[in-house]
Amino acid sequence: MSEHDDSLQKALKENARLRSEREESLREVASTEYSGRLRFAERIYWFYAIVCVAIGVAAINYFTHSYDTKSLITCAVIILVIYETTVLMKLWFSTATMKMSVLKDLKLLRLEVARLATATGVESPNEPQVKYEPMRGASPLERRLWLAACVVVAISVSTWTKLEWQLGGGDHSTDTRVTLSADGSATKRTETVKPYSNFDEPKGFSILAGKDWSVRFLDSDGQDMPVEITSTDTHSRHHVSFTDGVYNDGKMHYTQVSDIPKAATLEDGVWTYQEGIQHVGKERHFSITILPPTDAKLLSAEPTPDVDVDKDGRTRLRFRGTASDNRKFTFTIRYELPMTSEQEE
Repeated sequence: MSEHDDSLQKALKENARLRSEREESLREVASTEYSGRLRFAERIYWFYAIVCVAIGVAAINYFTHSYDTKSLITCAVIILVIYETTVLMKLWFSTATMKMSVLKDLKLLRLEVARLATATGVESPNEPQVKYEPMRGASPLERRLWLAACVVVAISVSTWTKLEWQLGGGDHSTDTRVTLSADGSATKRTETVKPYSNFDEPKGFSILAGKDWSVRFLDSDGQDMPVEITSTDTHSRHHVSFTDGVYNDGKMHYTQVSDIPKAATLEDGVWTYQEGIQHVGKERHFSITILPPTDAKLLSAEPTPDVDVDKDGRTRLRFRGTASDNRKFTFTIRYELPMTSEQEE
């Protein structure tokens, strides 16, 4: 082989190398361009996903705490629209991914055809010269970050809506104080603290009381609330309407004061007083304090209470606990009173 043939062969090899590098560069540019577009589309998808999560969590949070029919229907429609939006976004992203993948493969195929048309020889004609790989969108780390952002947004929106809208969060508690007199009558004062929703403010409640009871209902300012009474043969139903003074610090505060004649019964010289509660709904904390008459001798108490003496020297029995749904609690005390001169005679 002459020197001229060696130079020509080297030139052809160099030309093939340069062409290969150029084609590889073009293939890399094409793949990078469409992968960048796919990442941009995926980021749009994740952005709309976060927006849908925020709106959906707020609607679900409000739906679960609402009692108004119109509000329930509105929340249900919003939840349905959000769900359909997420489905459409998934379809859009899948379509965009398929479209860009096809365009990328077509562009690489055109480069391959052009390379084969100008090639001087192919050592392995049965094997493709370009390895086609699926396009890569966002990296696994970025996807984890987007997913974590969705979770953080869901928790933040749920917490914010409960605090801002006051969706019935917090504890429900009652504090009852019963003061017994020597003749068996009692004055019962029950203070109630209850959460509520600003969107569904309760307007009142109904309570059944003895027909001979004298009952008053006070708001947090100590003002009497309007009451409509419906009487039956043995009981009276009180329909109470809330005033603006009930709503305070994001909760309802109101007090029921009842004067109850013959609250305690006398049998064989032993007085018996029984107090009971039956709660329906979410758990609530209760405290019941019973003060027997002055100079009373306590005989028994069921269940076992906390016993102490107030500043006036009066025995005080306190029952505390948590009332669960549809469970009845009964508290009973028995005591004796010193006999009067009339009783001795």
